[in-house]
Amino acid sequence: MASSRQAKIERYKQKKELENKLASLRTFVESGQADEEQVRELYLLQVKKWINISFEEIESIDQEMVILKSRDTMKQSSAPPHGPSRQVRTPLKPFILTRDAVQAKVFGAGYPGLPTMTVNDWYDQKRREEAARGQSAPQRPPTDTNDEELQKEQQEKIKEEDDEEALQKARDWDDWKDTHPRGYGNRQNMG
Repeated sequence: MASSRQAKIERYKQKKELENKLASLRTFVESGQADEEQVRELYLLQVKKWINISFEEIESIDQEMVILKSRDTMKQSSAPPHGPSRQVRTPLKPFILTRDAVQAKVFGAGYPGLPTMTVNDWYDQKRREEAARGQSAPQRPPTDTNDEELQKEQQEKIKEEDDEEALQKARDWDDWKDTHPRGYGNRQNMG
């Protein structure tokens, strides 16, 4: 362990030194003052950098392979030899423990949330009720009172839209809500 740690430290130092050399040579080459030997050295340093990166990646992959192999062996040892462990079960129905049937009838389930019918049963019941009402009393179109109410509502809407004071008040309130988030206020008096 100590030798591998020491090797990693050495590689890290070499990597930093290599990056510093690359940075200085790159600026020198980009300025256009480098000769052919310096450009060649820049390319060689880049190749060395990528070689070091590939060695690090290979080492990382080797470590990952060891972890994955150990994981597979753990899975195989913990898995039962005769296939999947989960069996398909039918859903359980709720039941209520009581002393006897009479007590269950008197006190009920003990809580109000026990459903007495499904949603489909309820829907069917409502549909039957609507059909029975529809046969006994046909629907009549609404009288003229609804038309008068609609006209009054439309007139009130027009008045509200024209009211500059109410409009300004609504805009001010909206601006205030933008600048004062919810919960803003006296935070010192919090029980």
